[in-house]
Amino acid sequence: MKKIEISEIQPLEKDILFHLLDFFEENNIKFFTSGGTTLGSVRHGGFIPWDDDIDLYLPRKEYDRFLELSNGKLLGGYIEIKKPGDKNYIYPFAKACNKNTVVYEKSVTDRKDAIGIFVDIFPLDTYYENPIKRFFQLAWSVNVRSMLEAASSQINLSKKGSAKWIAKQAVRTLQKPLAKALGVEKLAKAIDNHGRKTQNDKDKLVGNVVWFTKFTDFYPSRYFSDSCPGKFEGRSIKNPICCDEYLTRMYGDYMKLPPEDQRVMHGFEAYYLNK
Repeated sequence: MKKIEISEIQPLEKDILFHLLDFFEENNIKFFTSGGTTLGSVRHGGFIPWDDDIDLYLPRKEYDRFLELSNGKLLGGYIEIKKPGDKNYIYPFAKACNKNTVVYEKSVTDRKDAIGIFVDIFPLDTYYENPIKRFFQLAWSVNVRSMLEAASSQINLSKKGSAKWIAKQAVRTLQKPLAKALGVEKLAKAIDNHGRKTQNDKDKLVGNVVWFTKFTDFYPSRYFSDSCPGKFEGRSIKNPICCDEYLTRMYGDYMKLPPEDQRVMHGFEAYYLNK
């Protein structure tokens, strides 16, 4: 296998994105950029120079339709859509993966769980407005995600020896026997279904229920009621309609570049297969 250099990762991800955009257009699938991809589109017209991933949101109904339409297909002849429940797939959301490559992520210990260079595709789910219901909604996801990480023997990336690291290690140790018995496929699918079950027209908050980083990672649904046009590496793309509010809530003064010591990639090793 030939190692993929850092300079090659963004072009490979861009190719995946462009094939996804073609598929979305052909099938009239609604989508939005998300997180750093939205920021990159607005501030840089493409990738944040030091970023190494692409994130997309699909409203839950569109997400499910996308998974159905793409099932068993190779986009562009080499891009496979990995989804929760697939064998040895350890994530509760979809990824579009270049099957001619392999990625070894820092947290993944078992190489049978490795996938190709990818673009993340997240379902945009409903958050409960009631704070008590929302707490239990997210607490359930945190607990089962921890079980998923235990089942797949993922490395604890918290600072070793810190209170957070010790707590995670203890919880995963207790969860591991049951998690291993259930298996990664069942646990990933359970988290995905949890996001699906919360859909309703009454609550006006949305966000990433299956893979959030904070309990405050939700937004007024009007942010995603429509899209506004943007550019990403020369291609038209759809950003959330309330782009400024969304990015301000996520990053504060988002047009200001971070200090140089904070401009870091997520970091992983990637290789071309059969080269």
